[in-house]
Amino acid sequence: MSYKCWRILIAEQHSTLQDRIEKAFRELGCRHITRARSFRELLGVTHYSHEPFEHFDLLIINGELLAAAGVDPVRFFQSNSQIRHGVIHDARRGQPHAETVYANQRRQLRLIQTPDRPALKSLLEQLDV
Repeated sequence: MSYKCWRILIAEQHSTLQDRIEKAFRELGCRHITRARSFRELLGVTHYSHEPFEHFDLLIINGELLAAAGVDPVRFFQSNSQIRHGVIHDARRGQPHAETVYANQRRQLRLIQTPDRPALKSLLEQLDV
């Protein structure tokens, strides 16, 4: 499956950064993008959706959003079957290169420092196998 056809969910409370992330994905050819500005909206889209079989190929979420909600990222990811891959971006805890936080045969959760276009492109290519 080409990542250009992926359904992507951006969970970011800062609208400027959310716009930049969406622009980077669009420049990479991705067209199916959904946005959430809070953890509550994220839950509405994934856990409480009126479309219970709506799946996302990739969730990119700000680590601050998870920390503010007091949520364990790995447990949240493992319990959410509507998300195939996850990427947490965190300027303080992330590394220059993507770090795997959780992985099984079909799903991965990664941590990055900055959600810029080169980092996102590299991640998409790694996950698109």
